[in-house]
Amino acid sequence: MYAIVDIETTGSSAAHGKITEIAILIHDGKRVVDEYQTLINPEQGIPIGITSLTGISNEMVYDAPKFYEVAKDILLMLQGNIFVAHNVNFDYSFIKKEFQELGASFNLPKLCTVRLSRKIFPGLKSYSLGRLAEHFGIENEARHRAMGDARATTFLFDLLLENNEGQIESFLKRNSKEADLPPNLRKETFQQLPELTGVYYFHDEHGKVLYVGKANNIKSRIRGHFSNTDVVYKQGMKDLIYDITYELCGDEMIAFLFESYEIKRLFPPFNKAQKFPTTRYGIYHYQDGNGNHRLSIGKKQKGYQPVKSFTSFDKARSFLIQLVKEYQLDPSLCSLPANVMNYFGYSFSPVQDAELASRFNKALESLSGEKTYCLFGEGRTIGEKSVALIEAGVYKGFGFYTDEFSAENMEDIKQIITSYPDNPDTQRIINQFKEKRRFIEFT
Repeated sequence: MYAIVDIETTGSSAAHGKITEIAILIHDGKRVVDEYQTLINPEQGIPIGITSLTGISNEMVYDAPKFYEVAKDILLMLQGNIFVAHNVNFDYSFIKKEFQELGASFNLPKLCTVRLSRKIFPGLKSYSLGRLAEHFGIENEARHRAMGDARATTFLFDLLLENNEGQIESFLKRNSKEADLPPNLRKETFQQLPELTGVYYFHDEHGKVLYVGKANNIKSRIRGHFSNTDVVYKQGMKDLIYDITYELCGDEMIAFLFESYEIKRLFPPFNKAQKFPTTRYGIYHYQDGNGNHRLSIGKKQKGYQPVKSFTSFDKARSFLIQLVKEYQLDPSLCSLPANVMNYFGYSFSPVQDAELASRFNKALESLSGEKTYCLFGEGRTIGEKSVALIEAGVYKGFGFYTDEFSAENMEDIKQIITSYPDNPDTQRIINQFKEKRRFIEFT
């Protein structure tokens, strides 16, 4: 038995939106044998744009039952049936989220009439429900209402059943995962993904990059994006994915570095991290009117170069406290009150000016004395290696070389490096892998 479902909602994401209407048609493989329909009070406002599209207003759902009041009826209709919908993961994700919030599990086999239509009726210009209805002469007198769209989906499903040559059975196989894939992504595109380390890109129908990620196993990581457990939170992105491309990196460190660069270059809408500059504070060195050398924390400003940068004031302050303790500096010359340092177990014992100046110089050298070195890793193919270059503390980029190349000479390494910009994210990545990769320091 099939449960053909359509819902209307307050938004496009189950993570934030709620159901406003649901329609369920029970199909025995030949005809509809039962049906269910109700408006639902979403317990949140319906945006005016949604009302314009569906005709469902806040006034219409004011006296409608809340989901928990009809949850048992809905579950009895769906339980034991195959969940069918046009872009199935959209409807499924909202209903699954509602049951999760009630503390109930919700797991049903799924069929997507978008993906089935692409397989059974290939070559059509569009597989939206409206365009398919137009193509096949399916009448829908209540578009963008749950029962109207559910009935149109049922007529389409009848056509799919009539022309089915084993595709439905193939989709329902436990290891198929067909229903988990984005509705507009060709299965062959997913199947051809490598199980290797690299950076991958999700594209929309115009080729624009929606999301950039990195993985040690590209295929496995992308499968995780499309899994049932992710469906509620990734559905908004999944609906827009038409293609996936990738770049092999060979080494996890190189993949991290390249992903960071690509996110900043492309500014994908579904990447939350690394989009914006993260260093907002710095430690500054200056001399006061009496000739005393001082350190202070301040916001980064154009034209003023800090001796070290940080993502937050607290991180800069913690670093400065440790610097004062390590080099036994006078906290009053470092914008740190004595009572603060006492709290951290440090008290300053006055010394001669020459000794204090020597300590201060050593502390400054520790900040400015950045090293030049290379980190080595695996390559993209057998016999290939990767290398990242850091010159005087500044990340310069990475490159690849074969076993025949001597990677012991600084000038030779520079010849194979592709330049990439340095920023706090690349510094964080480099520091993360310093202890894990073969290391050569140059003087």
